[in-house]
Amino acid sequence: MLNQRNHLFNEHWEIDLRWIDLNDTFTIYNSYKMIFLFILTLLIGSQALFSLHLFQEQTLFSILLASVQLLVFTSSLLIMMRTFRRSRTTNYKKGFYAFGAMIATGIPTVGYFIFGLAYLVTGFVVLEYIGWGIAGSMFIAILVGIFWGRWNWITRTIELEFEHLPEELDGTRIVQISDVHVGSFFNNYPKVQKAIDQMNGLDADYVFFTGDLVNNIEAEMHGWEPVFRQIKAKKGKYSILGNHDYGDYVPWEEKELKKKNIEALVEMHRSIGFTPLLNDRIQISSQEHGAWIIGVENWGTAPFRQSGDLAKSTEDIPADAFRILLSHDPSHFDEQVVGTGIDLTLSGHTHGMQFGIERFGIKFSPVQFRYKKWAGLYQIGKQFLYVNRGFGYLGFPGRVGIYPEITLIILKKKR
Repeated sequence: MLNQRNHLFNEHWEIDLRWIDLNDTFTIYNSYKMIFLFILTLLIGSQALFSLHLFQEQTLFSILLASVQLLVFTSSLLIMMRTFRRSRTTNYKKGFYAFGAMIATGIPTVGYFIFGLAYLVTGFVVLEYIGWGIAGSMFIAILVGIFWGRWNWITRTIELEFEHLPEELDGTRIVQISDVHVGSFFNNYPKVQKAIDQMNGLDADYVFFTGDLVNNIEAEMHGWEPVFRQIKAKKGKYSILGNHDYGDYVPWEEKELKKKNIEALVEMHRSIGFTPLLNDRIQISSQEHGAWIIGVENWGTAPFRQSGDLAKSTEDIPADAFRILLSHDPSHFDEQVVGTGIDLTLSGHTHGMQFGIERFGIKFSPVQFRYKKWAGLYQIGKQFLYVNRGFGYLGFPGRVGIYPEITLIILKKKR
């Protein structure tokens, strides 16, 4: 590898700690308070209608089903809310499984809601049966997502052609993963090992990790080091930080504790064989004005932190060089990257909301109401963005229709 210039951590490094105050941490949640209240109101209203109609059936089965469903939904909601109010922890199992139980019992009632209302107004029994059918189907789909979907890693392969790609990079194989959220795996080492083996079978020249190694704190990675050290790349492994890696979503008694947590996490990247690029870059080819890998800290639209410094990261890079940018949040692409001449941007962050459909020519997830570019390949002019659907999961311990992803990108020189 030619002229590998990487001065970001060995001699000097600096991470943006602007969001270090506890009040700023809760600002993130307050920004979504209205959305949360709307969803909670919809869930409670749907649940009330669902339970009412089941009890009105007045059969032993319907009464038993209504009682069990209502009990599980209510108790899981209370457990989830109480658990998520805790301070720093590496044990997310109780809260996440409560979240899963709430989703599995609550979301199907939302599927029933419209047809239940229509039945309430019209009295047409067929509408009620349609509602029951939709609710039952959603319940089964969610269970499949919990017990199977979150472990169903999909390898997606794309080939991209570039006119000014250096000859020596023609055919370069890049593996991208994103959003590991290792604290969500609950020590299921054999299942994650399956994904690591899957990655290593792709014969990568480079492996890029685009942020969110943990849910909140560096200690989540303890014990996982031997697994992630197995990731293989012929020429190099590079990484960046995502919004969850800064510890912004948990309280810290002292600023120094948060700073030490981030420092430890950056060292963890290095200990598993990755070179963290924190608003920096590294040259990987000197041919035809060179090729560069650029990594920025997290930059997202409000309320997410904006620590990424694209100008600093790209200084001294020739304007006609081939450039690959690692930037965790895909909103950065439209806000700052378009028009810069960066050839390929790799992001993650959205998880595809872990819920949606990508079949029969349909590509939909509720997350697209928040992010226009939320999964897969996008192009503006000659600039490409690829949004990885995420390696792990967060909160809801499952994936329904949007499966965990390992991306293989093959670079080709356009002839």
